[in-house]
Amino acid sequence: MRSLKSTSAIHPRSSPSCRISRRNTTTFRNPPSATLPESWASATTFYENFSLEQKGKYVIKVCDGTACHVRKSVPILEEIRKQLNVTEKKPTTDDMLFTVETVSCLGACGLAPVCTVNDHVYPAMTPEKAREMIREIRRKEGLDA
Repeated sequence: MRSLKSTSAIHPRSSPSCRISRRNTTTFRNPPSATLPESWASATTFYENFSLEQKGKYVIKVCDGTACHVRKSVPILEEIRKQLNVTEKKPTTDDMLFTVETVSCLGACGLAPVCTVNDHVYPAMTPEKAREMIREIRRKEGLDA
């Protein structure tokens, strides 16, 4: 029987060029081409829990799967982006408080349209509910909404 050698040298949590955030996602400090092997670069761009860009404290994921899309998830996404002054190309607020992402499916189709904030599910969203959700988070952070 062959013994397995430790692979900690290639494990993302052991590498000094990355850090584990409080949401169990890995954020790389340098572009993958600068410090990481090519296989890491392809893994970091494929898996959702890896990110080459630092994310905000609150990650808002808006579902755009079929059920959510037909129940008008796009106006919800547009309202969230408008409220936070972010775009698809610049998804994180300047204060690093919010990051807005779209996902193919959150697996809560019966509650559509759905979004999550750090894995807390907000069902039956509307643009008005999205505004209130952001106001509530800002109040929680001690910011005037």
